[in-house]
Amino acid sequence: MGDYYEILGLDPSADASQIRAAYKRLAMQYHPDHNPGDLHAEEKFKQLNEAYHTLSDSLKKSRYDSRYTTPESQTVYDWREENRRKYWRMQQAKQWTYKIDKEYFKIQGLAFLVFIVIAGFCFAVVHTAYFFMEQKRLAKWRADTVALKQVNALFLTGKFDDAFMMMSALQKNDPMEFRFTFAHDSLIGELRKAGEAEFKNKNFSAAIRYFFVLERHEEPAHEETLQRIAQCQYYLGNFKEALQAMKHLHNQQPKNLQLIYEIGLINLDQLENPVEALHYFDLGKKLFKKNLSDVYGEAFMIVMDPADAPDIYFDIFEARARTNLVLKKYEDALSDCKWSVYLRPQRSESYRLRAQANIQSGNPEEVCKDLNQAKKLGDPEANILAKKHCR
Repeated sequence: MGDYYEILGLDPSADASQIRAAYKRLAMQYHPDHNPGDLHAEEKFKQLNEAYHTLSDSLKKSRYDSRYTTPESQTVYDWREENRRKYWRMQQAKQWTYKIDKEYFKIQGLAFLVFIVIAGFCFAVVHTAYFFMEQKRLAKWRADTVALKQVNALFLTGKFDDAFMMMSALQKNDPMEFRFTFAHDSLIGELRKAGEAEFKNKNFSAAIRYFFVLERHEEPAHEETLQRIAQCQYYLGNFKEALQAMKHLHNQQPKNLQLIYEIGLINLDQLENPVEALHYFDLGKKLFKKNLSDVYGEAFMIVMDPADAPDIYFDIFEARARTNLVLKKYEDALSDCKWSVYLRPQRSESYRLRAQANIQSGNPEEVCKDLNQAKKLGDPEANILAKKHCR
């Protein structure tokens, strides 16, 4: 291959812009697309590319131009490059030797001795720190064990609140101590076990004592605890206290229909408070419509099979009808009876209550029909009403 400058038609003194201009001009002239099938043009184009890529790179161009210069006219770059090469060859040829004598072993032994001394000192410091930490941990473990025994002693002597107060203080001081959490849960479990045993034996006075302690020390009070308190109060005849516990539970379970029904029933039958009873039965009616609408749609009365509805829906409407009768809301009572008859047509109470509502509202046409149906279903009160209002 010829000289790169000759290929581009330039002098060696040409600068970068001249090299680029010459390359563009000749590349356009000899490009294979402009000379299809011309082997000479193709070869010329390859030579142009090689010449341009060499001369357009300053480092490659400097090395290529060095063939035009004498040793006296070498560039500073070539002079430094040559010096680096000489130094590298000198380092390759140089042989390093180590002299091993008594002084060498003395230095090595002294270094090893220093290492042993430092390592021994560090080991002693770490071991001493670990020893004191372990002693402190063991002392705390023993103190916690004594405290837990005191808690158990208080609990076994019936001082439940004192035991839980002491346990709370221990947990606050060391919330990461697993034994405190385990002991607290164990005390809760023992109280619940004792309370359930007394409740099963119908010893409601003793049972409620355990459940009151649970209510104070559960965070928050469990629903089972509140339910047991309400049941114990009810069986003990403390209806207001039972109602209070059930309302507390209702705050946690606002959609519990059975609970709503029981609260309303205590107000109606035990506390003779029909106004508050109606409030809870109204809540039950709203939940009834919402639940069935969610399942069957707005026309649920047409779509659903009333036998599939749970008994609690019937109970709500039956109790609501009784409440409206007490409050002399006879139209509402008739509406409730309509729902209860629809839900459980085999239950006699709904027919008797509807007859009573019609009697009070002055609609005697359907009275005897409903009373006769109630009598067929075995309602004893229907016989008394039928003798009075039907011939």
